[in-house]
Amino acid sequence: MTILIDTREQLPLKFTSWDWVCLKEGDYTTAKLLNHFHIERKSPQDLYGSIIQNHMRFRREILRAIDKNIKLVIYVECTNSKFIEKKWPQGDKRKVSSETLGKIIRTLQRHYDLEFVWCKNRKQMVEMVLKRFRKEERKLKR
Repeated sequence: MTILIDTREQLPLKFTSWDWVCLKEGDYTTAKLLNHFHIERKSPQDLYGSIIQNHMRFRREILRAIDKNIKLVIYVECTNSKFIEKKWPQGDKRKVSSETLGKIIRTLQRHYDLEFVWCKNRKQMVEMVLKRFRKEERKLKR
């Protein structure tokens, strides 16, 4: 399986077989899943910025995926509890409260049927992304 990585991805995950493509929604997919299932990778800092400072741009990306009938899943490079408690580099300096962060994540999940997958580190994220792509490709074959 070849992983397609968006050309704008700044810190790409490492896969044995991959290729650069321009993706308008998400950062990763496969040739078989293109325009069906995409993954958006977020560091905790990036997720915070996406839901606080750049929420309109993030919302537009989510809505584009919905309009195109692309299932977009957000993979985050930290656990849910560490993100909410702001236990990530420079997290303690962020002004938005933990309670508000939790509410925003729950609202995104409910309002947009958006799935968040929390990974303890990049190594686990690579494993989880590959496993999910295999699962989604099997679903397409049915």
